[in-house]
Formats: sequence, C-alpha cells, structure tokens
Amino acid sequence: MFYVFSMSYRPVWAIILPLLVALFILFAGKKPNLRESGTLSGSLALCFIVLSMTPFVLKNGPILFSGFTLFPGIDFAFKVDALGLVFATTSSCLWILVSIYSIGYMRTLKEHAQTRFYFSFALALVGAIGVAFAANLVTLFIFYEILTISTYPLVAHEESPEAISAGHKYLAYLLGGGVFFLMAILATYNLTGTTQFSYQGIFSAILDNTSKVYLQVIFFFFLIGFAKAAWMPLHSWLPSAMVAPTPVSALLHAVAVVKAGVFCIIRIVTHIYGIELMQILGLGIALATIAAVTIIVANFYAIGQKNMKKMLAYSTINQLSFIILGVALLTPMSVTGAILHIPFHGFMKITLFLCAGAIAAIAGIKEISDMAGLGRKMPITFTAFTIGAFGMCGAPPLAGFISKWHIALGAIEAGQLIFLMIICMGSLLDVIYFFPVIRDAFFAKIPAYEVLNDEEPKVELYIEKKNSIEHRKSLYFFMVAPLAITAIFSILFCLFPNIFGIYELATTAVKNIFGGL
Repeated sequence: MFYVFSMSYRPVWAIILPLLVALFILFAGKKPNLRESGTLSGSLALCFIVLSMTPFVLKNGPILFSGFTLFPGIDFAFKVDALGLVFATTSSCLWILVSIYSIGYMRTLKEHAQTRFYFSFALALVGAIGVAFAANLVTLFIFYEILTISTYPLVAHEESPEAISAGHKYLAYLLGGGVFFLMAILATYNLTGTTQFSYQGIFSAILDNTSKVYLQVIFFFFLIGFAKAAWMPLHSWLPSAMVAPTPVSALLHAVAVVKAGVFCIIRIVTHIYGIELMQILGLGIALATIAAVTIIVANFYAIGQKNMKKMLAYSTINQLSFIILGVALLTPMSVTGAILHIPFHGFMKITLFLCAGAIAAIAGIKEISDMAGLGRKMPITFTAFTIGAFGMCGAPPLAGFISKWHIALGAIEAGQLIFLMIICMGSLLDVIYFFPVIRDAFFAKIPAYEVLNDEEPKVELYIEKKNSIEHRKSLYFFMVAPLAITAIFSILFCLFPNIFGIYELATTAVKNIFGGL
C-alpha cells in the first residue's frame, strides 16, 4: 500500500526536482564545482525517478495525481502514461549527458553567465517533464509556456545583437503560437466542458452536434500553437536560434523544446480528436501533406548550408516532420514509428550537435568547408558524427532505421504510397548533405596551417603534431565522452529497441490509442 501511495507522488517529484536543482544552482552560483555537481546529481535523480515509473505503468496502467481545481471541470493534474514516459525518459536521460558536456564546453570557451545558463537549463526540464505528464490541456499549456520562457535566456545567451534578435524571434513565434494554443483550449472547453485527455479523443462524443468545419479550424489553431514542432512555414525561429551555445542547441533539438512540439501534436491527434475523428474530418491527410512538404523543403535548405549548426537545424526540421507524418498516417504501425522517433532521433541528433560543439570548442571550426581532414585529428568525434548522420538517413544498424521502418510500413498499411515515396526521398536527401561532410573529414587532404593555440582555439590546428587533438586538455573529456555515449546508444537502440522500456512503452501507448477501434 505504501509503495502505491509513494508511486502516485512520483510525477510531482519529477517536476519539483529540477526546480530544486535550479534554486540550488542560484545558491551555489559562485562555486562552479558545487553548482555543476548539483546539476549532475539532480539530473541523475530525475532520470531515476522517471525510469522507476516505467515498470509500474506497463503493469498497472497510468499513474494519476490530481492537485487542485483551477476551473470547474479542470484540475491541475498529472497523468503518467506510456506516451508521456517516452518523452520524459528521453528528456531526463539526455539531461545527464548534456550536463556533463556543458562542463567541458562552457569552461573551455570561458563562457559568461554560466550560473544563468545552468539555472535556465534546469527550469527548461521542469517545463519538459510537466508537458510529458500533463493530464489535461490546461496543465499542458502551463508547462508548455514555462518551457518557452525558460529557454529564452539560453537562446539569447551570447547577448550579442544577433543573439538578442534570435531571442526576440524565438519568443515572437512561440509565444505568438501560444495565443492560438490558448484559443484552441478555450474552444475545446466550451464545446466539451473538459480538457482532460482521453484515449479515444474527447471530440468524438460531440461530433453530431458540432460543425465539422469548426473542429477543423480548432485543429489548425492547435497546430499553429505548436510552433515548437518547427513545421513549415513556422520554422524560421529554429535556424536563427543556432546562435546559442551548442548545449542549448542540443536542448532545443533533442532534449526538450522541439520534442515538446511534436509530442503535443501526437497528444492532440490521439487524445483530443482521436484516430476515427481525424479520419472523418480529413485532418490526417492535411497534416501528412504539411509534414511531407516540410521534409522535402527542409532537406533542400540543409543541402545549401555552409555552417554546420545551421545544416543540422534544417535536418532537425526535416526529422521532426517524420514524427508528424507518422502520427498523421493514423495507423498503428506509423504511430508506433512516430513515438519511437522521439527518443531515437533525440539520441542521434544530440550526438550530431555535441559533435558540432566539440569541433567548435576544440578546433575552433564552425564552417563545413574548413573540416577537411579533421576526422583524422578528431577520430572519436567524427566517428560519432558518422553514426549520428547514418542514423538520420535511416540506415541500419542505427536507431533511425527502426523508427523510419515503422513509419514506412505505416504508410503501406494506410495505402498511402505517395507518403512512402516521401519517406524514401527524404532519407535519400539526408545522404546528400551528410555524406560529403563525412567523406571530406576522413579522406580529404589536410590544409597546411599552423599549430593550434592552446589558449584560444583557431582554425590553424592542422599541423601533424599529435595523432589526435581530442585529448590536449582534460576538459575535452567532458565533451568527447557524452557524444561517444549517445553514439553508442544510437546503435544499441537498433539492436535492443526496448532499452529503458522504450519499445514496450510505445507499443503500449499505441494499444491504448487504437484499443477502441
């Protein structure tokens, strides 16, 4: 009895813990070692709490916690179900590795305002976990906006004119989208008297008494509200935000922000509208078309990029739309693939961004054209980059193969061969812009520049004084180790997709969603 009681409070502790870590960071701000030890300890504790709920949810069903009533029919409440645990597991596990990486990155580059950085990062995890465990639209909205506001100081961290401009653009898109999200919530509450998530959708009960056009309009209000998913044309904030430090880019692209956007789209499709109503209203095809256009156009943008982080930003926009496409196809197999692509893409994409940051911090290089031969000087980093890149392309034996395979089978299951072609074309375009980077890094001739200055990394690092430059400073270990770990997991998730219970959680979520059909 005590075990069940304590389990019901774990969602609350999962949200309170990163908040306590944020407060501790402020307290320990003038003691960097203590501050960062607190960050690491908190991230490990959060991961333990989240993972501890997985066996219970798989065996007994969702964990419910109702806090207090906000409005009639609306509680500030949490519901830990299989779908939410997939997102929470992704965020909590990757927070550990990004925290380790941040120590090496921020100290190597002697970044300013490091206490603010770690504080904002911890608050962002409060928002991400709250989004994952929200039991209704109102609770979801509260934490969705916490995530937006807490990440603004991270985007604008450099405080340069470019960074400030990127931060303002970030807020304009995401807070502006939040207005549409709020209007959609109000319309939902007005129609149904509730905002509680339901496996078969809450709109299905009112279809006979409600205009189909009105329900379609509400759906697109939701979609605009989830601009974090970076679907086109609501995507330009994401490449602009690449001015932020690399750990922030990792947070934006893999850990929390964009994943919150696609996670919310999955929630709306499956728990507000429901599979059957999405088909009746024709919203599945509409959403799939938006995703397909985004996949192709974002890939063409990526091909034209010269800066590594901006190339990865457009790659993220493309990959997020694979998740959207998976849920839009409305079949068990495609929705399974969409859910799996949340953690699998997270581990692969964070590998790529951590590699880009390590290259910038250790070698002082950000442009793709300057990376010729660098793979032989940074073999661990570029091997990890190669693993992440092949994963983005959906090549086995990498995690991206598993999730994209499920989405492709879902397209066949739905009888939508045009979207199967989009999946194949999108993966082929991934190869076009990733392969030249890998080829030149390992096989191109090394330019005859001068030796790297140990104090201030510059492009002139290529003279053959050592076989590797990844070990020239002890701080480099804090960057190289996490990216190696995420690369290894990108392989392991293909060979053993149920690590952390991910595959079982995804299939359980799909059974719940399609159980009544």
